[in-house]
Amino acid sequence: MDAIATSVIAVLGTLLGSTVTHVFQQRSARRTEANAHRERLCQGRLDVYGTYAGLLVDFRQAMLHHWFCVHEGRDPDDEVSLRKRSFELRSKTQHALFQLQLITADPPLIAAAVEVFSAVGRIDRAEDLDDVAARRAATRNLIDAFVGTARRHV
Repeated sequence: MDAIATSVIAVLGTLLGSTVTHVFQQRSARRTEANAHRERLCQGRLDVYGTYAGLLVDFRQAMLHHWFCVHEGRDPDDEVSLRKRSFELRSKTQHALFQLQLITADPPLIAAAVEVFSAVGRIDRAEDLDDVAARRAATRNLIDAFVGTARRHV
């Protein structure tokens, strides 16, 4: 009888040990998977936010070049190529904005991204050199504000 009790206790101990090991391995695997998911999301956000900020700078520069071309009396062929470039960059920047809106649900970040996109898109509507200088400074500040807001999410 003692041998049977000892065998039962040994089997139960083995089963308990296996069960506890399994539970801890499952927890560890879930934790590892969650950490990997957070890391991928963080890297994805960093890529999208960085790409968007870079495109904003390029779009802003194209809009400024276009304004100066139109208002400084440069070659009309130059204006056509600059207008085309600004439209292409606007399209790429808007695409990046859509990606940003898909990857984040943070309203202040989305608002900052939309605000800076709209402001950059209005640079070419400046009336004179003082107005374009004010819009250039405002959009630089808005880009910096966007980057500062995005930094909290990566």
